[in-house]
Amino acid sequence: MAEDKQCKIKIFPIGKEVYAKNGSNLMQVLLDNGIDIESSCGGVGTCGRCKVEIIKGNIEPDKSKPLGLKLKDKKEKNLALSCLSKISGDLEIYIFPTLKKKAKIEGDLFKFKKDSFYSSAELQKIFKSNLDYWILKKKVTIEKPTILYSTSDTYRLIKSIKDEIGIDNINIPLKIIKKIPQLIRESDWEVYVTIDKNTNTLLNIQSLKESEKIYGVAVDVGTTTVVVYLIDLTNGNILLSTSDYNPQIKYGEDIINRIVYSTKNDGLEVLRKVITQMVNSLTLTLTKKADINTEDVAVFMISGNSTMMHLFFGVLPKYIREEPYVTTANDFGINSAKEVGLFSFENAVVYCIEGVASYLGGDIVSGLLTINILKRKKNCLFIDLGTNGELVVGNKDWLIGCACSAGPAFEGGGVDCGVRAIEGAIEKVDIDGKTFKCKYKSIGNTKPIGICGSGLIDLLGDMYLKGIIDRKGKFNKDLRNPFLRTVGDEYRYIIAEKDESGTNSEIYINEVDISNLIRAKAAVYSGIKTLLEELDLKVSDIDKIFIAGGLGKNLNVVNAIVIGMLPDISVKKYMFLGNTSITGAYLSLTSYKNFKLITKIASKITYLELSINMKFMDRYIAGLFLPYTDVKDFPTVEKLLISI
Repeated sequence: MAEDKQCKIKIFPIGKEVYAKNGSNLMQVLLDNGIDIESSCGGVGTCGRCKVEIIKGNIEPDKSKPLGLKLKDKKEKNLALSCLSKISGDLEIYIFPTLKKKAKIEGDLFKFKKDSFYSSAELQKIFKSNLDYWILKKKVTIEKPTILYSTSDTYRLIKSIKDEIGIDNINIPLKIIKKIPQLIRESDWEVYVTIDKNTNTLLNIQSLKESEKIYGVAVDVGTTTVVVYLIDLTNGNILLSTSDYNPQIKYGEDIINRIVYSTKNDGLEVLRKVITQMVNSLTLTLTKKADINTEDVAVFMISGNSTMMHLFFGVLPKYIREEPYVTTANDFGINSAKEVGLFSFENAVVYCIEGVASYLGGDIVSGLLTINILKRKKNCLFIDLGTNGELVVGNKDWLIGCACSAGPAFEGGGVDCGVRAIEGAIEKVDIDGKTFKCKYKSIGNTKPIGICGSGLIDLLGDMYLKGIIDRKGKFNKDLRNPFLRTVGDEYRYIIAEKDESGTNSEIYINEVDISNLIRAKAAVYSGIKTLLEELDLKVSDIDKIFIAGGLGKNLNVVNAIVIGMLPDISVKKYMFLGNTSITGAYLSLTSYKNFKLITKIASKITYLELSINMKFMDRYIAGLFLPYTDVKDFPTVEKLLISI
């Protein structure tokens, strides 16, 4: 009966009180009460980010979970990992503040040629010839009934749509039928009709007092970030865009941890609800800012990886991570916005970009649409760099893809001072070869608070070239490096001194961090190498390498090659595209031809499962050196080392 006891938990510094059953998991109680607490491992006790200070009261170890990370500073404060703690009576706890700064998400920038970025307005000009709208809003006049012509209102509406717009066999849902009798009479028999030409479905009927405009929403549901575009479907213009971090992060930083969380009790519903609520909220913010009636939003196009799509639509993704690694679906059909959970836009329909396999989703298909892969005669390599590195190689005739789990290291996870690309994150690093002092640039040019992916790649590459670390990623302790210091038995290389940082703490990297980064880069390169070898192709057989994802814009290709993450090929062959997942969603909304090409691209891709490929495992092990076990794979790096 003791476990039925309600315990009071006081939470500082927010000053909130919550109640929970004795024996409840502390982290779960906090999340259930809407209290954000950071956790990148999904609550299995390995990341250490969910630590709390116990001010008063006691906790017990949660024996249902494996032993996790030991807190280094536990002696200094009464700290505990909330995910590994069970409530044992009334508690007072302190939750450490998390970084709430806005993400630096390049949601409206695209790169297609040379070094030029295109804005949203310029993007319209590029694709203007492809505009082919399939969500229409037109005015129709309905013939009035008479005693001699007493056909139903619905029949006469269907006839007017056929006669004036040229669309036959219109399907009218019950919710629209209910609006017809009153509305057409109040509107004196003239109304706007919104039609989905893909399904010949009437989406809405409105008075002429309403706007003649119609809008669509393109959404990229990324593992880390969510990007939303509000699009005028009468001219293809992107009116506004916004972005934020995916709120599912607090339940697990990568897709594997989120899949695990989805199998717990009501975990799937929790993950579905937080992401649909965010998309609803972000879209509502845009419509209010643009002074647009939510009734005029007719369609959503959702793009994302396979796991994100399962979670968005509330479909259990459990079997994606269990052999033989299958999805429940790659296309989730056509749904009403209300059914999905976008309650502010109940007249809209929701489409999604079709995926391919367990770890090759619609976001990659969107990317291939963006680079116009079905018209490319020469071999191309498409890489999406994120927590999961997805790769596709091929041309207009054939496509083969795979995915390799790079993990969250290049997005700040698993690195002591790692952060996502937010204001204050160090994004560029250059080390003075004589003094070994780091010169850096932070996002927003503010005091640094940590180091993000592009900065970590710069740092790792420059440390190797300047001799600060060896090929295994171990510090050269014989080097007279004043910035290599010890804390206990740990060596740290100082990137920014305490008085330079915005956190009043040193920003550093240690050997554990370096090891995590090397494993991440090894996964990416091993995936590329295995994919090419399966096709009997060499790097020199690739005409272009397209890089998508948030990491791409500030990525120093030379340093990415130096560390052995990307193939040693002329930098002129690399092209950075930014967020191609959202681009593909936009292109599909504004062109029916493009939307149909999505299915064609997806069906053309052959998926290679790397988790059971022994060649991949061999390449991965070989990749745990800088740049690679066989340095002959990286002749440019050899030359750089000789010249320094």
